[in-house]
Order: sequence, then C-alpha cells, then structure tokens
Amino acid sequence: MRRSFFLLLILIGCSQKEDSKKTIQTANSQANPYYEKAFVFMDKNADSSFFYLNQAKELFQKRNDSFGLGKTYVNMAIIQEKAGDNFGSVETSLLATKFLKEKHPSHCNVLFSNYNNLGVASNNLKNYQDAKRFYQKAYRFTKDPVDRMMLANNLAIVFHNEKQYQKAVAIYAKLLDSVGARSEFYPKLLLNYSRSRWYGDRAYHPKKNYLKAEKLSETMKDDWTKDAAYAYLSDFYLDKDNDSAKLYATKMLNLATRLKYPDDQLEALKTLIKISQGSDSKKYFETYSNIQDELITSQNKAKNQFALIRFESEKAKAENLHLQKEKTMIEYKVLRQKIINASIVGFVFIVTVFVFLWIKRKRQRMILEANNKLQNQRLDFSKKVHDVVANGIYEVMSTIENQGEIPKEKILDKLELMYEKSRDLSYENVGSEEFNEQMSGLINSFDKDETKIIVIGNDPDFWRGLNQFSKDQLFQIIRELLINAKKHSQATQILLRFLKDNDLREINYNDNGVGLPKDFSEKNGLTNIRSRLKEINAKLEIKGTLEGLKMIIKL
Repeated sequence: MRRSFFLLLILIGCSQKEDSKKTIQTANSQANPYYEKAFVFMDKNADSSFFYLNQAKELFQKRNDSFGLGKTYVNMAIIQEKAGDNFGSVETSLLATKFLKEKHPSHCNVLFSNYNNLGVASNNLKNYQDAKRFYQKAYRFTKDPVDRMMLANNLAIVFHNEKQYQKAVAIYAKLLDSVGARSEFYPKLLLNYSRSRWYGDRAYHPKKNYLKAEKLSETMKDDWTKDAAYAYLSDFYLDKDNDSAKLYATKMLNLATRLKYPDDQLEALKTLIKISQGSDSKKYFETYSNIQDELITSQNKAKNQFALIRFESEKAKAENLHLQKEKTMIEYKVLRQKIINASIVGFVFIVTVFVFLWIKRKRQRMILEANNKLQNQRLDFSKKVHDVVANGIYEVMSTIENQGEIPKEKILDKLELMYEKSRDLSYENVGSEEFNEQMSGLINSFDKDETKIIVIGNDPDFWRGLNQFSKDQLFQIIRELLINAKKHSQATQILLRFLKDNDLREINYNDNGVGLPKDFSEKNGLTNIRSRLKEINAKLEIKGTLEGLKMIIKL
C-alpha cells in the first residue's frame, strides 16, 4: 500500500503524538533528566532519543515508577514504528501495557497513544484484525474530537486495505460532513474518500475531487497532501493516459525528493518505469534500485541499532548487579568475621581448625573423585575417537588400497562424513546445564572483537517442550551458521533472534557479510542443515542480499 495513502494518519497522528508527548512529559511523576533529554532529540536523532529513553527506563525501574516505565516504553515503540521496525514496535508497546492502568485517569492519554501505535504497526504488518481491535481499544481512552476523527480515519484505512471499500467510504463520508469544507483536514479526507470510492466502483470518476484537493493543499501550503494528490492522480491516469500519468508521477517524484520521503519516491519511480521505454525506463529503474537499497539499509541499521542499545544496556545492568552482589557479600563477610572474632575468639579458633581439617579431607576426596571421573571420561572419549576416527581413516585407507582409480569426490565424501562424526564428539553430553546456557556458550565462543554477535530471546522458555534430539540438531545448525560466518561471510555483526508464539518457534539469523553470490548453489554445509531440519520437521527460508544474509528457521 502506498505510504502517501496514510497521509492523514501521519499528520493527525503526529499532532496527536505531540500532544500526548506533552501530557506524558508533564504527568505527575518525579523528574527524570534522561527522559527530558530524550525529547530534545525526538525529531532530530531517533537513535539518540531511543538511547536516552532506554536510560530513563533504568532510572524509572530503580524508583519503582510503573507509570514512568509505561510512558517510556510507549515513546520507544513510536520511534521504532517510525523507523520501520514494526515487529519491535509491537513488542515494546505490548510491554508498556504491563505498566499502565486502564482504570487510572492520568494514564488515559498514554494508553490512547499506545493502542493507536499498536494499531498503526499492526496495519503496517497487514495484521488487520489486530489493527481494528487496537484502534477500538484506543477509542475508549480519549474524548478529544480530533483524536476520535483520527481513529475513525485509521479504521477506514484498515477497511480499505481489507478491500471493504464500502465500509471505508461510509466512514469517510461521515468525517467529511463533520469537518466541513474549510477544515485543514478536508483535502486529506476528500482524497481518501474519493480513492476508496473509486476502488469500490470503477465507474466513479475521482479526478474532480483529486484536483480540488490538490488546489486546496496548494492554498494551505500543505506539501504532504499535495504529494498524495499527485500519487492518486498518477494512479488514476495509469491505464488511461500515459502523458498525464507521467506528468503527475514526475511531480510526485520531485516533491517527495524535496520532502526527503523515499517511500513516495519509490512509488513515483515505479509508475514512471511502467510507462517509460528505452533509456528513460533504465534510468528510472537505476534510480529506484539505489533509493530502495538505501532505504533497506537505513531501516536495517535502525533495527540493529535499537537491538544493540538494549543489548548493551542489559549487559551493563548485569555487570552492575554482579558487582553489587560481590560488594554486598564482601561487606557481609567482614561484618560477620568481626562479630565472631569479638565474641568468642577461642571458639572461633577451634571451629576454624575443625572446619579446616574437614574441608581439607573433603577437598582431597573431591579431587580424587574428579580425577577418577576425568580418567573415565578420557577412556570413554578415547574409545569413541578410536571407533569414529581411527576406523574411519582405516576405511578410507582400505578403499584407496583395494580399489583402482577412485573418484576424488568419493574420497572427499568419506572424509567429510568422518569429519562430521568426529566433530560431533566434541558436543556430545555437553553437560547438565540449561540448554539456553549451552547455546550461549557456543555463541560466545564465536563472539570476537572483529565479529559482534547480538542474541535476543535465548531463554529457557524458548527451549522448553523441545525434545533432546531437536535441541541437538538445532545446536549443530547454529554452529554450522557461525562457522560459515567466520570462514566465508566476512561479517562484522551477527544477529540471532529466538521467537516463540505458543508452540510455534522461529530462529532468525542475520549478518552484514558479503551475502550470497549471483551463481549461488547449495553445497555440503547447507545441504547438511536442510537434512537436519527435515529430521525435526522444520523449514528453512534463505534471503540473500548484496549486503548480508538472512535465514529463517521455522519449527
């Protein structure tokens, strides 16, 4: 769906969001300097604003300020939606609902902003049922007529996207009657009304209303509405008059370029490519490809940056908690020692001697048991190495000795099979620790200065319910991907994301390496991965680009 179709949503939404920001900022809550600083960067630098909101979140947590946490998460979600990270935005907004009270009057404006953002992000993700549900929830938390008009418009947009054009037209007609022809919102509503009506009835001619909206937007100096009018006029003429379609598509391209809005630049270029020929078509296509690549790179960078900010914050928080715990333990031990020494020195001396002797004997016993266990493990491992490696080498030697000319591929297949078996020995019986900790150990072994690995969602709940065989196969697959990234992709950043929705699980792998070559063909490593996934009834999707590799494993 063309982004300019959401023109009314964005303009009214921004107005609403500005009002809600003021409400959120001035709410009855203890001052938070990080939160205030985040709004200095809100419209200038999304990364910096997100960073300071994340810092504000930590301060609100220390104060046990649930409302502060809720409003912070809402603003973080709004930033993520603006940057194109719709999944992340929904996740953050849902987290905000845990800290907001629907029956608390002072929370209403924040709840309205949150549910409206959930509706926008769900609509962007084409989850139309969810979008309608969230918009209806948002309606409960505002009595402002502009807010309610915005929600009605947003709901009409969802109906249009669902191709329920008559319902969309009915909503737009009521809105047009309510605002009047002199309202600043009238041209935007007129455009959306005419477009939905034309989509539902091709016998209807929207051109007159499109031109009227264009003229009004020119008078009001509203470039965004004018941009939408050019888009709709170009779309209307596309199958009727190539010259007119090209005229309005060119106007749209020039205006979108001046407004620095790449989505509408791409939409205009797509139309120009369709109706142009020869060198003109090639020129437009090259421009389209460049803008699209820049847009994708910018969105991916924003998503990765948001994840990295949270990752670094959580890492620093964990380190601080660890240091705090160590400090508390040291202080406790010192105090306890002083009390014991001051009360009964003689008793402490006797107990200390007794404990020393007991610990010494226990330590000797534990060392003996550990040595015996280690010796047994070595013997067992030696036997496995003999069975797997020695027998495998002997088999290869026998094949070479007893057969004449042997194809090199056959020998390589045997050696590769032996390599896989011997490599698997290193990961058998990896211990009794939680499987997410085993997976973290594997990932951390590849996390070097030159290759940064970001992990999201690797917690016990993700692995709970999976049988050991499936876990082992996924362990080997993740290791294969990390080995490939280290050997071939030249990646400096890797993102592993573990997602769970009821019994459905998904593992997303992204890196910023060299991507897949044009003449790409699946080799042994990828074939092995597919074979392992087939055994656990899982699927693999591969999306290679010139600037990285994306794989999705669906269980």
